[in-house]
Amino acid sequence: MDAQRESDLNFDDVRIDFAGRRLWRGGVVQPLEPKAFAVLALLAGAPGRVFARDDILDAVWGHRHVTPGVLNRIMTLLRQALGEDAQHPRRLHTVHGTGYRFDLPPSPPVDASAERRTQADRRSRATALAADRPRRARRLLALAFLLAGIALILWRALAPSPSSIPPSPAATIAATTPTLVVVPLKPIGDADGAATIAAGLSEELIGNLARIDGLRVIARESTQLAAAQSTDPAQLAQRLGITHLLTGSLQRDGQSLRVRLRLVEAGDGRALWAKDFDRDASEVLLLQREIAESVAASLALKLGLATTRVARSGDAEFLRRFLAAQALIDRRDLPAEESTDLAESEFRELLRERPDDARVHAALAIALEVRAQRKPPLAITLRKESQREAAIASRLDPSLPGPYAVQSGLCRENDWEHCLGLLAKACALAPSDPSTVGAYIVVLARLGYLDRAEQAQREMVARDPLAPGRHFWLGRILDTLGRHDEARLEFDQSDKLPSAYSRWFNAVWRRDYATALRVAEADIGSPDNPDSYAPKLAPGYLAASRALTDATLWPQAFAEFDKYELGTGMWNFSRVFAPGAQAHDAETIRKLNEIRQRGYSSWDLLLWTRDLVHLRRDPAFQDYLRDNGILDYWRAHGFPPQCRPQGDGAACD
Repeated sequence: MDAQRESDLNFDDVRIDFAGRRLWRGGVVQPLEPKAFAVLALLAGAPGRVFARDDILDAVWGHRHVTPGVLNRIMTLLRQALGEDAQHPRRLHTVHGTGYRFDLPPSPPVDASAERRTQADRRSRATALAADRPRRARRLLALAFLLAGIALILWRALAPSPSSIPPSPAATIAATTPTLVVVPLKPIGDADGAATIAAGLSEELIGNLARIDGLRVIARESTQLAAAQSTDPAQLAQRLGITHLLTGSLQRDGQSLRVRLRLVEAGDGRALWAKDFDRDASEVLLLQREIAESVAASLALKLGLATTRVARSGDAEFLRRFLAAQALIDRRDLPAEESTDLAESEFRELLRERPDDARVHAALAIALEVRAQRKPPLAITLRKESQREAAIASRLDPSLPGPYAVQSGLCRENDWEHCLGLLAKACALAPSDPSTVGAYIVVLARLGYLDRAEQAQREMVARDPLAPGRHFWLGRILDTLGRHDEARLEFDQSDKLPSAYSRWFNAVWRRDYATALRVAEADIGSPDNPDSYAPKLAPGYLAASRALTDATLWPQAFAEFDKYELGTGMWNFSRVFAPGAQAHDAETIRKLNEIRQRGYSSWDLLLWTRDLVHLRRDPAFQDYLRDNGILDYWRAHGFPPQCRPQGDGAACD
């Protein structure tokens, strides 16, 4: 295996560059996270050898912070990068019950007698050519014309017409990926809390079903938006790109719950099965597992859930109160702080009744983290308690994703290894949860892995195609990559007011200053803007918009920047466009790092924006990489595509 790593491995239209840690297919670099490439290098370095799953986990992860779902996700990424899928493997094979094997194309058989004849022919030709070089030249010229003519005839006869060219492997994979939408359960009857339980159970089913290996499950927001218009299978398939839908109802009778479900093929509306699930309300977690197992079995897929003991969850009223409090965190018809405070109070009351309920501890941890983000002066105290609650929840139930996401706050302390390990575990447990996956994507981007961040965000858009927030974040990543026209298309699909700042930056980068001014006036300055800081920020954005077309107005813009910063203690990001900004690059880098550490914004991604390359050429950027542990992480896991080692630091484009 070591000898093979000294040179590239070429087969089909694929090249594996072991030294450069890159995979090429069809002449195009395939984005792979470092761990995925490490798995590929391990398998491809020993073709034909079967590696047990535990051997791979030990070799690549050291078996730390890893669940089986992480390796399953990595194998899916590798198959996509290689242009194949699990149902039709050519190179990457699953050895059921054992692990994985990588096969190379068979070498053509060598005919020994033909080889001897070839060598004799070569000796004979060498003698004849030495005796008659002029005649050789004429023959070679004639042969060249003959071969060219034959090649032209063969090309015309055998070249595929446009209609006969097969679809790309990526298109084939997308078309064959089973994709499920869980239509919100319909509450039956007037029993108290049936609607709340139905809504909460629908959301939790999305999370459980998303753990099925090889199944893409549409996230909650897109599900609700699509179902509000129509639950017709054909229309859902068209809007969400699904292959199957799960639909049904929930009926409560005292402590008993009956869930009646149908699994339907979206293409023709045919029901694969229809089942009733009857459980006591305290067994709702077991109910969810039974449903997930039934769906996985019907689709011939494997459920990626650990076979741990399923705990009871309290009576029906306790369940209703828990689900109602959980929904408060996402309420948009209440002020954000009010809804979170109400949720926190209810979770504390529920824990007084059931102090060992893992789900309530996890929910309280999330509520406290949300409050920490919204109340910076209390952030340190709130986050300490949030971490404590998350640790309790993880100890009580290691299968809950939320606590790992909360504990990944270690990223603020530059513990990237541990932080990404926790986030990877959370994403494996909740691949259709935008908050969990979004946190992982932001960390990838902050480490400079913009290619991986884009790939992960596009998968999130596929799982949540109607959600404006998913398009917003894809637009942010594309803007950071310098692909501003593509970013604009994504921002057009996001919510107008929450995306106002990003749309302003996008317009400025596109040098569309008229649009930037309109955004500053109508959106950032709108009285309906949900950002409480918008009234204080709007004057600065308005002044900067005008100064971009009339440089004599920059003094007014600087005055507005200073006023905002003195009043809030926060930096105005639009300073990066001011004349002479490059002279203050070291200060800009320091301010952007403060933003990341305080955790109140993601605008520290300006450090990686292609248009601001001068920031990465300032000596202070090398200090930023070293002091925050980013350079050490790169050395251990691979440099981003736009960066390379240089001396004791790195050069980044």
